[in-house]
Amino acid sequence: MAPHARHAMISRVCYFPEYNLYYARLPKCANTTIIRTLAYSIDPKLDQISTSGLKTLFNRLPSAREFENAYKFVVLREPVVRAVSAWRNKGHSKVFIRKHRYAGDDSTIPNLEQFLTALRDNDYFQNAHFLPQTDMIPGPLDDFEVGMLDQLEPFLEKVCTKAIGNYGGLKSDRKVATDARKRVLEISDRERALIEELYAKDIQVYQDCRNTN
Repeated sequence: MAPHARHAMISRVCYFPEYNLYYARLPKCANTTIIRTLAYSIDPKLDQISTSGLKTLFNRLPSAREFENAYKFVVLREPVVRAVSAWRNKGHSKVFIRKHRYAGDDSTIPNLEQFLTALRDNDYFQNAHFLPQTDMIPGPLDDFEVGMLDQLEPFLEKVCTKAIGNYGGLKSDRKVATDARKRVLEISDRERALIEELYAKDIQVYQDCRNTN
């Protein structure tokens, strides 16, 4: 995989050795909901553990043989919506604004164009939330069961039933919702062009997967 994405991938490994199940956990792709759904399907008592605790609990690196033989899956998000979500979530953070000053000072929220331009020119690979989805998937995508975020529940039911033998229902987390899908309707041609420049491969892969599903 791309060297700039290795740390992001390793820190987000999600492997369930008892079920030989590997989930490529991608930021801004409902990974909190997915982790909680998987955990609840394994044992409802795990629903009492915090999300950060669950992510730590399943942050296990499989051996090369385990990874090769694992049932692997990933969930992709429409790339334009994901980019807008990253801006709404991280770009509006006071800590992020003070650190990066994308709008020119340490208190002004950058607009979407300022945010995307700065990613392109400066910090594109420094935060996993802004990395292309495809860069963080270890190995060929053909080795993975690929789901789409807008069809998450039936996809997770399929994965859980196949790998775990039980599906406990979707454990949705709306605490970090950014309403990005609605915001996409408001973006300018310039903003869309920047997203298409930054995430060209993601857009192509997403379209290809959409066409085959």
